[in-house]
Amino acid sequence: MFPANGRIGRWRGSVNTAFPPRLLIRCPTGTPPPQPTPELLQGFDTATQITALTHWLGHQPSPRSARVWIATDPDHTARAVVLARIALGSQGIRVGPTDLPTPSSGERRKLFRDALRLTLWRVTGSTGAWLVPQVVARKRVACGL
Repeated sequence: MFPANGRIGRWRGSVNTAFPPRLLIRCPTGTPPPQPTPELLQGFDTATQITALTHWLGHQPSPRSARVWIATDPDHTARAVVLARIALGSQGIRVGPTDLPTPSSGERRKLFRDALRLTLWRVTGSTGAWLVPQVVARKRVACGL
């Protein structure tokens, strides 16, 4: 377990097992996968889930993964991959897929906003979510945190 954004992160699975080939990141209230998959139930939006993943990977025993593959819905892929590259690139971890779909205009605005948040996080350790407490509260409730 590790502190991430002021909350203790939880990883379902044995801490003594090797790095899992798949790690599901989702809100606790989301639908669990049909088959057992190690899960990181941390974060309430894309930016905080990526920072939780970064913390989690940073606490894994060597050898750590040198590549992370993001799998999400097509419109969300570009944003999730860019954010993961901002967070994980400085640790020498490559993030794929390399061929990113073109995001919708709404996703492009979110990508820009969240890229700024992850850049702020790399510099200060905070995504700046505290600047909009009403949004954070709404997202936390929706995510079950």
